[in-house]
Amino acid sequence: MMLKLGLGGLVVAVILAECCVAYLFLPSEAEVQAMAVAKVEAEEEKEAEAVEAAEVDLGMFNVSVSQPNSSATLRIDFHLYGTVLSSEKIELDTQYTEKLHRFRDLVITEVLTADRDDLVHSRLGLIKRRILEKSNLLFGKPLIKSVVLSNYSFVDQ
Repeated sequence: MMLKLGLGGLVVAVILAECCVAYLFLPSEAEVQAMAVAKVEAEEEKEAEAVEAAEVDLGMFNVSVSQPNSSATLRIDFHLYGTVLSSEKIELDTQYTEKLHRFRDLVITEVLTADRDDLVHSRLGLIKRRILEKSNLLFGKPLIKSVVLSNYSFVDQ
């Protein structure tokens, strides 16, 4: 009988200890509510930034790449667009106008130096990342948030 009472007392002690730990270390209802409100506000800010983004035309590109080991020529045509925050659009327009030829050169160079596999990949992720990185270096700060290659055509002649 004493053994059963001792085990029952041990179980009650463990349960009480767990309750005390939960009370001391888990957040209260008010803290959970405050965290939830903060998370919702952060998501709303991200949505607001996405709404504030503007699309800019970065030009039409027609690039021919000669293959050194064969008589084949690759022809790559695309229209490049970028997204920028509305508040930075004027600055991008100014920078783009001032550095148009350098920008076009860096885009063409990225296409010319890309591997054939990267040029035929369906999502063109590596090419987009490289153009985005180099263009933001050219402009001195990350004005362009993303790039889109529209009307992309890859022909092996």
